[in-house]
Amino acid sequence: MKVWLNMRRISLLAWLLAGLSACAGNAPEVRLEGKTTASGQQYSVFHPQGLAIQVTTSRPDVADRRVQLSVAGAYTDLDTDQPLDLLVANGQVLQPTAKVGFLDGVLTIIGDSLTISQIPKGQSPPGAEVARVQRQRGTLLLQELLVYRGRSVRGPGGSFFQRRALVELAGHQWAVVESQADITMQQFAADLVELGAQQALNLDTGGWDEGWYRAGGQVVKLGNRRTDTARQSNWLVFARRAGNE
Repeated sequence: MKVWLNMRRISLLAWLLAGLSACAGNAPEVRLEGKTTASGQQYSVFHPQGLAIQVTTSRPDVADRRVQLSVAGAYTDLDTDQPLDLLVANGQVLQPTAKVGFLDGVLTIIGDSLTISQIPKGQSPPGAEVARVQRQRGTLLLQELLVYRGRSVRGPGGSFFQRRALVELAGHQWAVVESQADITMQQFAADLVELGAQQALNLDTGGWDEGWYRAGGQVVKLGNRRTDTARQSNWLVFARRAGNE
């Protein structure tokens, strides 16, 4: 309860700072929206405004003002502390095929184009697709798919954690959605559909849940646990485009 109240205070402060920035004529580059679903769950929805998205294996520097939002992306291999099933990162092939058999979602980033697609569990994207993404200096990572074509694809059961996802909304708008409380993936996926998700890909949380964003010139930390921050291996980053620094 104490952690939840602290998170509420942080979110309220961020909303006030964002409002002050907007009143000053500087629209926030990450717009925060609070949502409550019919299930009673509360969510923070982060809307990047004109920012580029990339995946990096180097920890984003909070002093780099180009970076406006940073969250964990693919899972981390517990044995090696390296990204798990981040196949191609900015044109560099890190893994030719998947290592684990339960990931059924694919995030492809090529330039300003983002797509979330589905593959059968236990399989990898075709080698030709990996090569295509490499040639175009793109990124290809596997994660657990939550919503596909406007429908939940998560079954019952599962553990309780704070949840976070990269979500495609109507009109090909993208957002990062984070739960305030610990919930199952099934509940999270159902709520994301209610929030308008067309596609949604899980992002790493649990002990790897630390993230941050800028609000009114302040850096606001995200995540309830943050116990494995030092072991985080990759980050989904929203940053100002070249020339807009």
